[in-house]
Amino acid sequence: MNEKIILCFGDSNTWGFVPGVFNPETWYMERYPISVRWPGIMRNILGDGYHIIEEGLNGRTTNVEYPDINGRSGTCYIIPCLYSHSPLDIVIVQLGINDLKNIFNRDILHVSTGISEIIDMIKGTSFGPSMQSPPKILLVSPPPLEHEEYVDENMEHIFKGAKEKSFQFHDYYSKIAESKGCHYLDLGSRVKYSLLDGIHLDADGHQVVGLEIATKIKEIFSKK
Repeated sequence: MNEKIILCFGDSNTWGFVPGVFNPETWYMERYPISVRWPGIMRNILGDGYHIIEEGLNGRTTNVEYPDINGRSGTCYIIPCLYSHSPLDIVIVQLGINDLKNIFNRDILHVSTGISEIIDMIKGTSFGPSMQSPPKILLVSPPPLEHEEYVDENMEHIFKGAKEKSFQFHDYYSKIAESKGCHYLDLGSRVKYSLLDGIHLDADGHQVVGLEIATKIKEIFSKK
């Protein structure tokens, strides 16, 4: 069997950000070890025949940049990322939560437009297994926020008003996946973020996500 190469393109919950330890004054943070992060969990479940590539970035958005930080937009990096790791069998895209930060003033329609742009960019490449066509895409809708108490270095609540918006991910993302011919998984019905910060997976959450996505990957590649 040819090895299936899987790219996990996401934000801090793909990176493995540990909830509850972030210090907004010093920017101290911790990262779960690879064996705890969901891509590592997925790797262990899938076993031989699969190669997992982690591309998680804290604060990554779909298609919008921060006014004081460059390189966080998914659209600015997705093409060189795909090229760098090609050939790829499938790209797992899990983004959207960071777009709901107050600084961007976005609604779910704006976020959906950003996700659609990333999908179109992937579908426009030739970085699939044959290097003649694009890789498959698994679009993952993130769970909704647990609360809005997460603060930045100025001790401001940067997700104020975002919880209600985050409950709309599944409705919009499922339609995008269907219209663009992508595989789809709704995490909102399967896992919750830690109550410690309301926005990041704890170790148990990573275990659930790793299992759910691994199961979906097996399903995708079992189809003829």
